[in-house]
Amino acid sequence: QSLVEGGASVVAPVEEDGLSLFRPIAAAEHAHLETSGKTRWSPKEFLFPRSEALYSYTFKGGTVKVKDPEVSEVPQVLFGVRPCDASGLVRLDEIFLSGTKDPLYAARRDRTTVVTSACAAADPECFCTAVGGSPVATEGSDAQLVPMDEGWLLLVLTEKGEALVGDAASGWTEASNREAERIDEILKTVSEQIERSPIQKEWSKIIEEGFEDPSWDRLAQHCLGCSICAYVCPSCSCFDMNHDANAWCGQQCRSWDACTFALFTHHASGHNPRTTKGERYRQRVLHKFSFSEGEADHFRCVGCGRCVALCPAGLDIGEIVTAAATSIQEEGADAAR
Repeated sequence: QSLVEGGASVVAPVEEDGLSLFRPIAAAEHAHLETSGKTRWSPKEFLFPRSEALYSYTFKGGTVKVKDPEVSEVPQVLFGVRPCDASGLVRLDEIFLSGTKDPLYAARRDRTTVVTSACAAADPECFCTAVGGSPVATEGSDAQLVPMDEGWLLLVLTEKGEALVGDAASGWTEASNREAERIDEILKTVSEQIERSPIQKEWSKIIEEGFEDPSWDRLAQHCLGCSICAYVCPSCSCFDMNHDANAWCGQQCRSWDACTFALFTHHASGHNPRTTKGERYRQRVLHKFSFSEGEADHFRCVGCGRCVALCPAGLDIGEIVTAAATSIQEEGADAAR
């Protein structure tokens, strides 16, 4: 409550129309902090909005005036974020903060503090442990809440986390060794609930070398190209550019897009380098499990499972990458005989 009263924009899970969603809250009691379960969407839209203007301009009397968008300086706290979603923000950092920084994303990231909430139970679709994650992972977290039998254990992880806690921590009780063991208990309990075999790191090279393998068409047969998977993914970063203008003014906008859309790579000339569903679905799988190799020592998929839970065709990207690696290896073995 002190964060809200102090002028920060606090974004936390709330119940809205039967869904758990991240929304700015006006009071602490509005936050819906459960010990398990994810929000429908990750909080990435508060760093990388669904749609935003990059600049606007006006034309008058032969003079063009260009205006950058206003950037808020209000501190932002993403509160109650799941570890998988915090890892997703790290993947977005690799896109928007490497090389030439995206100024809008960088400004939001600089003023944002991330407080995660460790998962005391796994949803049926969760597979964070299969991609190197954990229900108590701290990647991308400035502070983490760990559910106890009564109350919460707070871990302060970064300078941002320390600044957030501030003077309030002086009246708190230091965790005992027994309370600290709760983290290991959660890890063991939740990991046992996730019935997924690990996705092997060496498969990254195998599936990329099998770029032209015919199995991609078979594996993508049931994909509808709806791109629900991309829109609920914590680490997807694709966007399209749109120009909205008339004779006197206009603005350049970017909006979320997805590589599984048929028009995503459609050129103005009419050419499309990825004309088939298999080619487009292959792009998604490789982007999550192969193309990032060499840039970072992790998959871009964080195993949140939203795409699995919400795919209308019942596709499971974890099963797909396993099937692709297996099929490509078998094809290679047959060719070697």
